[in-house]
Amino acid sequence: MDLLCLSSRCFRVARVALVPGLLLALGACAAGDSSNPAAVSPAAVAAPAAAPVPVSAATAVPVSTTAVARDGLAVLIRASAVACSNASAGTGCTAGDADSGDFYDVELSPDCGDQGFFAGVAEAKGVETLDAVPGSGSKASATAKLSKGQLVCVQGIGRTGQNPLFYYVVAIPANTVGKCKGNALCDTYGDRPISGMKGTRGEACHVAAPGHYAGNCAQGWVSADTLEVFSSGM
Repeated sequence: MDLLCLSSRCFRVARVALVPGLLLALGACAAGDSSNPAAVSPAAVAAPAAAPVPVSAATAVPVSTTAVARDGLAVLIRASAVACSNASAGTGCTAGDADSGDFYDVELSPDCGDQGFFAGVAEAKGVETLDAVPGSGSKASATAKLSKGQLVCVQGIGRTGQNPLFYYVVAIPANTVGKCKGNALCDTYGDRPISGMKGTRGEACHVAAPGHYAGNCAQGWVSADTLEVFSSGM
């Protein structure tokens, strides 16, 4: 009996000892089963994709001055109603009626920066700017009325021979002209009332790039004798 009891007790002891080992083995199998979602480690979970970093105004690539100048020349050719044999360079330009012989050789210069050509309205009654050079069969119409004392940048010169007869001008804000600072000429000529402007919708006249302007700038052809040209520069 004692031996039987001892055997029974030994059997029970062995069964109890096997249970923890069996549980550990089952746990190890469960941990190694990749099909079990609970077994996926946090490190295996893919991190969310980083949001793209927006490009700020400070890091944006600016429009080049060369591109603005090139576009400015094309705009000037259209606005001044001239025809050029080499439009990309702005050379070989004429205004008027070439067929009738009533035309002008035109020199274009869209730059209104340090190398710009400036003048002031000297006509007591002011002057109207025209969308084309007056001539035979011309249908030139006024685009604006500039008051006496208005500072202008000369962007085109219409000549017969060597004599300038018409200027294509644009009225620009005097405080944007670098050469006006401390210059007595800009006390006499500066910002004056402008009336009768066509196409006043959109932005006000402003600097688009050094020496180049965009927006609603009063511009057009005027007779050469209505201006005081700063032949010696500013």
